[in-house]
Amino acid sequence: MPPKSTAKRARTAAAPKARAKKFYLMENPREVERLEAKTDPAVAEEQLRWAGLRPGMRALEVGCGSGAVTRVMATVAGPQRATGVDQSPDRLAEARRLAGQQQLDIEFIEGDAFRLPFARGEFDFAWSRFVLQYLQHPERALAELVRVTRPGGVVTVADLDGQIEQFHPLEKSMRADLDEALRLLSTTGFDPRVGRKLHHMFLRAGLRDLRVRVTPYQVYAGRLGERDLANWRTKFATTAALLIRLTGARKRWTRFCERFVAKLESPDLFYYCTMIQVCGVVAES
Repeated sequence: MPPKSTAKRARTAAAPKARAKKFYLMENPREVERLEAKTDPAVAEEQLRWAGLRPGMRALEVGCGSGAVTRVMATVAGPQRATGVDQSPDRLAEARRLAGQQQLDIEFIEGDAFRLPFARGEFDFAWSRFVLQYLQHPERALAELVRVTRPGGVVTVADLDGQIEQFHPLEKSMRADLDEALRLLSTTGFDPRVGRKLHHMFLRAGLRDLRVRVTPYQVYAGRLGERDLANWRTKFATTAALLIRLTGARKRWTRFCERFVAKLESPDLFYYCTMIQVCGVVAES
């Protein structure tokens, strides 16, 4: 069972249910499982500490999903110092359960990244990872991270660049389908190149003392391991279902998914994408 204080806050802190849930590209029944499998706690801790998270800080994660990184945040910041926000009640229920298993006192709140349910300057440290890539207006979500962080506090975002694009070799027909898929997905807000845009967003948001780093995120040379294959199978199946809804072309996008999964099992595959992390300090008023 989760600590009583966590359970009490979870019952009282939920945002109003009347607002419509925002679209999320990767919405599927196995999303918690996928998020847990792809999150390395040691890597997440290094990213948080690099950005400046320290014990005693009041820390926020927006788009927390299963709470995999929020739990790491809590181990660094300390008891009752970490808060996770997500729009999915189902994922939040799992996040509370998983935090309870580790006896971590974490506040999980249902909320909208564009209208966070917090007062101005409520946090010392605000974080979001692999979220802005899915948003039609990522700069608005960044503005909310800035709003709820105190002057002198830290805002940090990590996201991908070149995601899905960097496969080689890729047959001409597969490349054409991939380009069309990315064009269609862009109408939902998906941006595989959002990472390279973060620095400019941070400047426009008025953050100062910016620090940036670029690290490899996925590098595949030859057939993927089973954990990565499971992740990509889920991603392609979820994406194919959306493309079918958008176009009605069931045969085309089912085949697209099947061919890409087969490519991931090919010994001649090469693929990479990078993660770009930017952090900045909220300016004094």
